[in-house]
Amino acid sequence: MAVAEEDQEQEEEVQAPVQPSGLNKIVKILIYIALGLVGIIIMSIISYYVAKYATSQQYKEVASIAVVKPPPPLEVYTFSEDFRVNTADKEETHFIKLKLSLGFEPGNKVLSTELAQRAPQLRNIINLILAGKTKEQLSTIEGQLELREEIKASINHVLSEGKIDEVYFSEFIIN
Repeated sequence: MAVAEEDQEQEEEVQAPVQPSGLNKIVKILIYIALGLVGIIIMSIISYYVAKYATSQQYKEVASIAVVKPPPPLEVYTFSEDFRVNTADKEETHFIKLKLSLGFEPGNKVLSTELAQRAPQLRNIINLILAGKTKEQLSTIEGQLELREEIKASINHVLSEGKIDEVYFSEFIIN
């Protein structure tokens, strides 16, 4: 009979599985939430100190920049008349009106005289360049900067007494 009692006790142990209580699940969830919050707090603290360090480095670099005196202003040759040219657009006709000045090194009287003598030739070069552009090309800042460089290169190609350093647009209208 002792064997039967032992078998019966073993069956009771086997038949009574341990059921996890709802309390254990809640504790596990709270632990995960607490770990997540601790992780977020640690990441926030680290990002705060990294941002603080990066900002201080930025100001250190700005402070190390040497102040350089700007160059003297250029001498300017301004065309007396506006440039008025139709664009190269095929679908619609568009119109460009601009006032243009050329900047060169100060004190170069020979170049100033040459620019005045070659004014009709320079106007023709600029008109041809403008007539070859479309409204889309000239509507952007990049397009206008490219136009300045193209005008400067073309004018410098025909000058013999010096070079143009800058091309200035005092008025730039595209219709």
